[in-house]
Amino acid sequence: VVGKHCVCNAVLECLASVFTDRAIAYRVHNGFDHMDVKGAVSVQLMVRSDLSSSGVAFTLDPDTGFRDVVVITGSYGLGESVVGGKIDPDEIQVFKPMIGKAEDPIIKRSIGRKQTQIVYTRDGSDKRTKTLLTPDADAARPCFTDEEAKTIASWCVKIEDHYSK
Repeated sequence: VVGKHCVCNAVLECLASVFTDRAIAYRVHNGFDHMDVKGAVSVQLMVRSDLSSSGVAFTLDPDTGFRDVVVITGSYGLGESVVGGKIDPDEIQVFKPMIGKAEDPIIKRSIGRKQTQIVYTRDGSDKRTKTLLTPDADAARPCFTDEEAKTIASWCVKIEDHYSK
């Protein structure tokens, strides 16, 4: 989002999302009062992940619940395709007890197909993003390095430790 007017519109869209059909159905299903729901919007500078890669890090294995790993998934472009399960991302698992102790605490690496990538539009249309096919050469190489994964895993463990106190 670029410009004051677009930022204000985006904030209003976020606040209005509290009253989408899906949000209302969720509250009804779970017994929440519609007027007790609080909303907030954080505005910050966006990292240009559409020019690089983005992803998600978990401080446990989301499939098994195993707590001794940091699982990092990623792809090229904006993170929506990873978060939304729209592609097969790259994945690295880092063994927490060995972070900072072993030269290579990575216990699993896999390169996903990364079929598509979401990037910003710059064509003046109302759509903010567009989906492109990932070139075969990009899909065949990892979207982040082992060193980047080890750094991210280290940050994840520090954050987890802080919030576990």
